[in-house]
Amino acid sequence: MAPQPPTKNEQQEAEFTRKMVLGILGTLESKGLLSQGEVDSIIRAARQSSQPPAAPRRSGPALPGTQWADSEGKPIGMDRTTPIAIPDVKRTPEGSPAETGEKPPVIDLNME
Repeated sequence: MAPQPPTKNEQQEAEFTRKMVLGILGTLESKGLLSQGEVDSIIRAARQSSQPPAAPRRSGPALPGTQWADSEGKPIGMDRTTPIAIPDVKRTPEGSPAETGEKPPVIDLNME
């Protein structure tokens, strides 16, 4: 029976690669080939590219009749879990405030 190559543990490989890259970046920085800002920007860019992209947010509000669809073209239904608030609007009596005896609100400002 022929010897089989050792199986690679993905977590160990990732940790090895991370430490090796950080060592190389540290060496380049200590020799003056990269500045601290450049090393930080390389690490930040690598971290951002390793994370999955965030789900795109739907823009809104939409015009009446807009049909939303996901990336595969399947229609997306309306979100009916959010309650709709109806404002409590009271009708004003007919006529002007002078006729009804109400005083209009007054704002007193001193402009100096």
